[in-house]
Amino acid sequence: MNLSLINTQKLFIALVSLFLSTVSLAQSSDQQQRDTLSSRGNTKELKRAALSLVPSSYMIQYAGSIGLLSAGAGWDYGKQKQWSTDFLMGYVPKYDTDRAKLTMTIRQSYTPWTVQLHEQLSYHPLRTGIYLNTTLGKQFWYKEPDKYPSSYYKFSTRLRINIFVGQDFSYKFKSSTSYFEGLKFYYDLHTSDLYLISGIQNKYLKFDDYIGLALGIKFQIRRK
Repeated sequence: MNLSLINTQKLFIALVSLFLSTVSLAQSSDQQQRDTLSSRGNTKELKRAALSLVPSSYMIQYAGSIGLLSAGAGWDYGKQKQWSTDFLMGYVPKYDTDRAKLTMTIRQSYTPWTVQLHEQLSYHPLRTGIYLNTTLGKQFWYKEPDKYPSSYYKFSTRLRINIFVGQDFSYKFKSSTSYFEGLKFYYDLHTSDLYLISGIQNKYLKFDDYIGLALGIKFQIRRK
């Protein structure tokens, strides 16, 4: 066989082998980059998911039919942060009863409009929503005990459904490194299922007999 033909075949085989090796190496490198990007993407997604579980605000509230004082944490979400879900624990002094009480509340708020008053100050002309409140203690119940006649109590003494409407003002701090991003001051006018029906059925009741006022402040946390 011609020597030059053999050398040409060897060179061709060597070139093909080199080409296949290069392609294989490139594919391997590309896959590694994709895996790295995917891993980074997954890490970002995990961080984002974990961050969404962390409260975006803490709050303190006075009155509101959930305790003389209550405190809790909240999660703000939506494109304009117009939705908020809050969880609060409240304290009720014993007053003329035998002991003080604790309450738990979950609240859903909606603030559809924002009016920018200043670079750091904004105003929400409407704040509305609903919250469920329960009072802890054996003397309260969801369903009336057997010792009472059927339908003697038409409402649970443990669970209250409340609706509210109010307004709030938000102040944003100038610092971009502080733990808190700003403060929100709010007030709510509220009533419960029991108070509302009592107000409708009993015309002698005054407005402030079934409508209450709550005042609160939210400490908004800066998201990293």
